[in-house]
Parts: sequence; structure tokens; C-alpha cells
Amino acid sequence: MLNKLFSLNSPSTEQRFQLLRNFSIVSLSTFVLATSLLAIFYRRQAVHDLVISTEESNITTTQIFANTLWPRYGYFLSSTQSLSDEALVAHPKTRQLYKDTLQGLEGSQIAKIKVFDLQGRTVFSTDASQTGDDKSQSSGFLAARSGRVASQLDHRDTFTALQTTLEDRNLLSSYIPIRGGAANEEIVGVFELYKDVTPLVERIEQTQRRIILGSLLILTSLYGLLYLFVKRADYLLEQQYQRLQASEGRYRQQAGELEQALLELRQAQLRLVQNEKMSSLGNMVAGVAHEINNPVSFIHGNLNHLRGYGQNLLKLLGLYQHHYPHPQPEIQAVIDEVDLPFIQDDLPKILTSMDIGSQRIREIVLALRIFSRLDEADIKSVDIHQGLESTLMILQHRLQASPSRPAIQVVKDYATLRPVECYAGLLNQVFMNILVNAIDAIADKTENYTAEQHLANPGRITLQTSVIDQERVQITIADNGLGIPAEIQERIFEPFFTTKAVGKGTGMGMSISYQIITERHRGKLECFSTPGQGTQFVIQIPMQQPARPKRVRAEIDSNECIPTAEPAARITGQTQVVSRSRSAQ
Repeated sequence: MLNKLFSLNSPSTEQRFQLLRNFSIVSLSTFVLATSLLAIFYRRQAVHDLVISTEESNITTTQIFANTLWPRYGYFLSSTQSLSDEALVAHPKTRQLYKDTLQGLEGSQIAKIKVFDLQGRTVFSTDASQTGDDKSQSSGFLAARSGRVASQLDHRDTFTALQTTLEDRNLLSSYIPIRGGAANEEIVGVFELYKDVTPLVERIEQTQRRIILGSLLILTSLYGLLYLFVKRADYLLEQQYQRLQASEGRYRQQAGELEQALLELRQAQLRLVQNEKMSSLGNMVAGVAHEINNPVSFIHGNLNHLRGYGQNLLKLLGLYQHHYPHPQPEIQAVIDEVDLPFIQDDLPKILTSMDIGSQRIREIVLALRIFSRLDEADIKSVDIHQGLESTLMILQHRLQASPSRPAIQVVKDYATLRPVECYAGLLNQVFMNILVNAIDAIADKTENYTAEQHLANPGRITLQTSVIDQERVQITIADNGLGIPAEIQERIFEPFFTTKAVGKGTGMGMSISYQIITERHRGKLECFSTPGQGTQFVIQIPMQQPARPKRVRAEIDSNECIPTAEPAARITGQTQVVSRSRSAQ
């Protein structure tokens, strides 16, 4: 968990901020953008100034035309509606106007002149082919007719100018209103001038290039200076980052060691608790087994003598009855009082029941000793089936019928196994944990069953053993209980996780069982469960444990796998006790 926290908060080498690279990208992009914007701004401003100044020059030229030529040709130009385009071009006045215009524009930058009447017809043009063109819908003409000057800068690949053809030129065209005389008189026509401003535009472009070059030189110098500072800063940051990475690696390693130490401490604490429990349990079981075994052995050993004495006394009593069939009244009264015929019949039965009961107690004591294996702390070769049977013997009282349900069936399918090297006591604890859980699961499932449901689907536990690859033994314990929901199947081996009610389980039984199988026996413990149908636990351990250093066995267990004294001290219903009452007879 601590390692995950560090990995989430620490950026990788690819994710961390690249100062030098980002500075270069951002600064160069900014410099290029700033230079481009500066050049564009200058060009726009210079072109705007060029248009204004040229437009003012065109207005002056128009005024000169209006003052010098319009008085002589104005009336003619305003009354050409009746003339065709060809007649207008061939008219003497038009030719004279063309000559006067060429003479007046000699040496100027004017490339073309047009004159429009108020209807938008081109009544004069230095390019005779354009005479008669209709410009009534032109935006420039409409602006000039309304009293405003309209100018536009264009680039022409070819352009027919005064007595020549221009190529690759920049021309400024201006639509200028022609007034009758004074400036405030009405408009009598529209004048259009094309002025070659190519030298001025080239000067603007040359200045623009100088500005771009100068800006780039200045910004490059500034970038170089800043680059040195940023490179130094990036170097210092890289050193800091490497130190941080090294420190973080140490912290991550310490966190991993701490997490591992916490896990080992928790497991050690769990083992210590279970060691104490199993130590107390072992001492209790040993004491109980010893205390019960001594008197039971004494009773069992003397029953044969008691049976012989009883048979002799009954034989002697039979002889007395044969030879003295009519005893004295006082003796007859005692015979009637003690019911001598019943005693003669019941005494052998009592001795037989006592013999069966003592034998049963000896079997239970042996089962306790086999289950606990207190005298076998290290690995030994044992009979796995013997451990299963001893565990079933201890749990016999829970397998038997109760007022709420019939007896749980135990189906055994044992293979022929040779002795298996294992920690027998620990392995028996695993059997106990799984069988107790199986019994609880069946009890929970059949709690509300009717008699018919119990008969149709009785509780059943299946024990199966087999050999895999001649190297491993497999023990399968299956039940038809409630089953385990899918969402919690992955958590059943977690410490302190339990689905039982408070007070019925600590949640350590299956966790300890998993440690016993996987760590102590280097085996495998798996769980397969279908909710509503049952659960199957599969245990696999090597037939022969690898050599390892001798160590004291960790008696780990949980409350769920600690047998109480009650099963060991209780005589089951298999022992037949004959009552002395006549009703029992």
C-alpha cells in the first residue's frame, strides 16, 4: 500500500516537466509569432499610409483636370448618350482629349485615366478598348457618385497603361467625384485614376524585411541569453530531481520494508496468539485424556474380572435355587423385594454395556491424542486417513441427528495412500476448520427445511483422497451447504474476514489453514463454490516434504478449530446403556 502511494505521487521520467525543451519550443514559437505580427502590422500600416497619400495625390490630379480640361470637354463628356461606343472613340473631341491628357500626364506615375458620366458609362479612357463600359454597379463608382473618394490597391500581372503595357505592377485605383466648379457644387461626373505605386510598395516590402531581420536578430540575442539562464536552471532542477528520485527510492524501499515488517509482525502476533491457544488446548487435552484414560483403563481392565465374579455368583445362586427350591419366608421376601429374576437377566447386559462404554471412551481419548499430536511437533510420516477419522470422531456430536434436522451423511472415497510426511497436528486443524465450516453451511441451509425437504435433500459431506503424479496427495472436502457468494470468495483466506455472526467466529480459521498448507507444507489450498449448491475445498501437499532446518512448530489455530472438552467427554448414542427399570425391559 505504501509503495502504491509513492508510485502515484512520483512522476516518471517521461511525465516530468522538460524545462529546456519546453522553453525552446515556447520561446521560439513566441518569437516567430511576434515577428510575424510585427511585420504584418507594419505592412498594413504602411500600405494604409500609401493609399492615403496616393489618394490625396489623385484628388489633386483630379482637381487639376477639372480646372483645366473639364471646362473645355465637360459639356461633350456629359452629353454622349446619343453616340455609340465606336462613334465616341472616333469623335474629334475624344481624340483631342486623349492628346491633351497624354501631354498633361507626361512624366507622372499615372498609368490610366477614365471618365464616367453620371449614368456610369465610360465616356473616356486612355485605353480606347474600355470606352463605353458600364460601371454603374461598381462600388467605387457608386461611392464617388455619392461624394466619397474610393481607392483600392491591386497587383496586376499585366496592365495596359498610357502607350505601353506594364507587367507585375502594383496599381492604386481611385474613384473621385468631379464637381462643376466650386468644391460644394453638384457632381457632374466621376474620374478614375490608376497610379503605379510599385516602387513605393517595394520600398515597404524592403522595410518589412529589414524589420523582420532586425527583430529576429534582437530576439535571437535575447533567446540566446535566456537560453543560458534556463539551461543553468534546468541543470540545477535535474540535479534536484535526481536527488529527489534517489531519496524517493530510499523511502519506497523503506516503505516496502516497513510494510513487510508489519505483515510479518501481524502474522507473528497471530501465531503467538494461536500458539498460546493451542498450548493451553494441548495441555487441557493431554490432561483430560490422561485423567480419563487412567480410570477408564482401570474400569475396562477390571470388567473381565467383574464379569467372571458375576457369572460365578449367578451360577452359585442357581445351584442354591436348584437344591433349595423353597427358601425360608424371610429369604423369599428379600428375593421378591430385589426382583432376583430381573437381576439375573440384567446383570450380564449391564456388564456388556459398561464394556462397550469404556471401549468408546478409550476410542475418544485416542482420537483426541491423534488429533492434537502433542508428541509430534516436527514433520513425521502419518496416515492422512487416520487424521480425518479422528477429526470426524471429535465432530461426531455435530454430525448426528438433532431435533431440527436428520444426521449429516459422510461419504468417504479414500484411495490407498502410503504415509505422508507432514505436520500432523497442524494438518488436523485444517481438517477441523473446513469440516466445521461445512457443518455450519449445511445447518444454515437446512435451518428452515421441512421434513420432506430434509428427506429429499439431506446434508452431505464428501471426503475424497487421491495421489497426483506419485508426488502429491490431494484431499477434497465438499459439502452441499449454502455455498459462498462470488463477491467474497476471493477474501475467505484473508485474516479476520468472516461471514459468521459476532461471537461465532474470529475470521482466522481459513487464514491460518491457508498458511499451514502453503507455508508450512508448501502445498496448495483452493476453494470452489457455487452459491446455493455447496463448497469444495481442495488440499494438495507433497508426499515428502523438502529438507528444512528444524524449528519449533507454530501451533496456529482459531476459535473455529478449537474443540471443546464436551465432544471428548460425551458418550454418543452408539453406547447402549440398559436401564434397571421394568419399562426399559
